[in-house]
Order: sequence, then structure tokens, then C-alpha cells
Amino acid sequence: MHTPKLIAATLLALALSAAPALAHISVKSTSIENAAVIDSAPADFSFSFSQPVGLISFSIQTQAGEKVDLGFTPPKAPAATFTVPLPELAPGLYTVEWRTMSKDGHPMTGKSTFELK
Repeated sequence: MHTPKLIAATLLALALSAAPALAHISVKSTSIENAAVIDSAPADFSFSFSQPVGLISFSIQTQAGEKVDLGFTPPKAPAATFTVPLPELAPGLYTVEWRTMSKDGHPMTGKSTFELK
């Protein structure tokens, strides 16, 4: 009769110990909030994550779908925060997109839009 309780307790302990490994990395903050309307062009775009990740790609597109030339190469070392210098931007609607890779190999994509008046 004690075997089912022992098995249940063991499974519960295994599940609880695996919980941190199953935690998903999340975006903690961005220097320009999603859907923000801003009056002046920022010098850079910064974003941070709940854990260090590898930045695979980062791009900005205009509303017409044209990529903005950033001249940016993602760093090779994982980090929890990235800052990407921005070129001079004309007024308009922009979409920022990034792709990261967690330590365990899971990719994560993110997207944010903003309007520059």
C-alpha cells in the first residue's frame, strides 16, 4: 500500500526539480515599448531578457517592408541585455524583430512596433 504513495512522491519530486529547466526565457524590457508613438528618434534600441541568450539576428523594417540598414552584427557571447545603435530614422511606422537562442538551444523570436512622428 505504501508503494503508490512512494511512486507519487517520487514523481512529484522529479517534476518540481525539473521546473527550473522548463522555465521559458522572457523579454524583461525594451527601451521603446511596443506600439509606442515617439517624437524623436532614439539613438539605440535596448532590450533585456530574464536569462542570458545568444542574439542571432536583429532587424528593423519600415511600414512598406523595407529593411533599415543597421550595419549591426550580433555579438558572439550570450548576454541578458543587448543595445543596438540605430541610424537616423525618418518619421514613420517601424517594426523591430529579433531572434535569440537560449542556452539549451531553443529559439525565441520577438517583435515590437513603434511610430516616429
